[in-house]
Amino acid sequence: MDSLQEILGTKNFTPPDEIQALKEYVKRRYKSTSYVKLQRDAIILSVQSSALAATLQLERNSIIETCNLTRKLVIRSGRQ
Repeated sequence: MDSLQEILGTKNFTPPDEIQALKEYVKRRYKSTSYVKLQRDAIILSVQSSALAATLQLERNSIIETCNLTRKLVIRSGRQ
């Protein structure tokens, strides 16, 4: 039986480049902060303003293409 230290020693805890790309996209284009959370098959992008969330929703396809996202993109307003 493997010890917890051996199991966690082999894990890679660095976040994917997709997360940093999304944060930089929102900051560069809208000068706003964002919170990005990674789940099993989705990336959740949370922004503080509902108006910004609606605008990002309209740009979903270009965001996916620009940031090279491979998972489903979910856009929410409010901090999560």
